[in-house]
Amino acid sequence: MGQPLRVVIADDYELFRAEVRHDLTAAGLEVCGEADDGPGAVEAVARQAPDACLLDVGMPGDGIEAAAAIAQHENAPTVVMLSAVGDEETFGRALGAGVRGYLLKDLDGGRIADALSRAVAGERVGPPAFLRLATLRDATAPGAR
Repeated sequence: MGQPLRVVIADDYELFRAEVRHDLTAAGLEVCGEADDGPGAVEAVARQAPDACLLDVGMPGDGIEAAAAIAQHENAPTVVMLSAVGDEETFGRALGAGVRGYLLKDLDGGRIADALSRAVAGERVGPPAFLRLATLRDATAPGAR
């Protein structure tokens, strides 16, 4: 069996981070860093070199801006956004920042761990509206068939 998936969690609500940390750890993932804002998330990624990041969209410092900054790192981790709400405009911004997924905060921890693992494996994860928009963008991207 390989090494556990290493994850950085960034959310401004400490209790929510603790719950997600517990759920991810229980599912066999390693939480190697945490942050409560966008700049802290970018710093944690630079320091820890995780396999994946789970970023809150609405945290201070803007989670989507943090995702875009993280995408610029050499060997950038897979980024999955996390939010209480999702709309097409936010989905589009997230996709433009290079994220692989978008999860709603009402998912239970086991499903979050599963979605992170699938995203790291290259799959897009998220609600149907996010996946439809991602498919459209992928189909119209330069170099798409």
